[in-house]
Amino acid sequence: MNWLERRRLRKTARHLVREARHLRNLRGDVAEPGALAALERAVAGIRAAGADAGAFERAADDYAAAALRIYPRRPFARLREYVEIILVAGTVALACRSYFVLPFRIPTSSMSPTLAGIHFEPCAGRGLFDMPVLNLAKWLVFGSVYREIRSPDSGVADCRRMANGSLCLALNGRLIRQPMDGDVTLRFSPGDSVVRGQLLATAQEYYGDHIFVNRMAWNFRKPRRGEIMVFKTHGLDHPDVRKNEHYVKRLVGLPGETVAIRPPDLLIGGERVSEPDSIVRIEDRRAPYSWGYMLPGPGAVRPFLGGEGGPRTMATNEYFACGDNQPNSADSRYWGPVREQYLVGPVFMIHWPLSRRWGAVK
Repeated sequence: MNWLERRRLRKTARHLVREARHLRNLRGDVAEPGALAALERAVAGIRAAGADAGAFERAADDYAAAALRIYPRRPFARLREYVEIILVAGTVALACRSYFVLPFRIPTSSMSPTLAGIHFEPCAGRGLFDMPVLNLAKWLVFGSVYREIRSPDSGVADCRRMANGSLCLALNGRLIRQPMDGDVTLRFSPGDSVVRGQLLATAQEYYGDHIFVNRMAWNFRKPRRGEIMVFKTHGLDHPDVRKNEHYVKRLVGLPGETVAIRPPDLLIGGERVSEPDSIVRIEDRRAPYSWGYMLPGPGAVRPFLGGEGGPRTMATNEYFACGDNQPNSADSRYWGPVREQYLVGPVFMIHWPLSRRWGAVK
């Protein structure tokens, strides 16, 4: 026996001795005395075998038999192990979601271009990565799929842009599908007659940014102006608010402050907000934030700021929230401030898809 084999034998012996010690600690109080004695004899044989391969093999067989007497194989052991792993992983995930990190998907474009919701982008047609199998990889990495919109019947097709920027495709005056954020590549001219199944538009559909929300941060400090926050819609009494939902907006007004909007500026206490930059860039209309802060639309129902943009003073437990995409955001300008008890936490990361926005959120 060469030195390498002797080294491997000594290493295996040390491992079996440690395993025997663990087995005694685990089952020593319930195992039969005879089984424990057999285990001790097997361990003594392993130690006495030294570099004798034959003696070591016999002692190892005795050890395996003694170990099975102390800890017999359970039926479906592998299945039980998998179930335990799944249960532990699920418990940890639920604990993280409840107390530490909340995953959240951006459904709309109210925070665009900082956070992207479900939207469409024009494309000329099906590309290489839109083929079977490759399209799955594309979706997993970039969160987009190729879409073709076809006419459900024959008639006159039309394309309209709504006041909030959403795109509508209609056939004989009726919507073909729900209004779409973004744009598509049209394969017809508005007013054309089309037949059933005719291709009307092609586009890439993006499934929206998926974010992480820090549920612990505001247990140790107060919310700060400029943070993107997630909050519950409980307590918002307005017909445009969906109940029992989570919304994501930027925090622009703090408790006790007087908020007003004088387009394109946001005023706090009668003064234009000068920091942080996440608010100033909207006021300055820096590309791609080309709109500034806007007054509620003329058709708004009971807007909180009114048609003149305030001022309105926050209570000691109220926060004023606005979307970065002012032309297409229902926010505190319309339904009023958010109470402190309904705040969930600040957004700190986009974790999917791997777009240019991926990473820390500003």
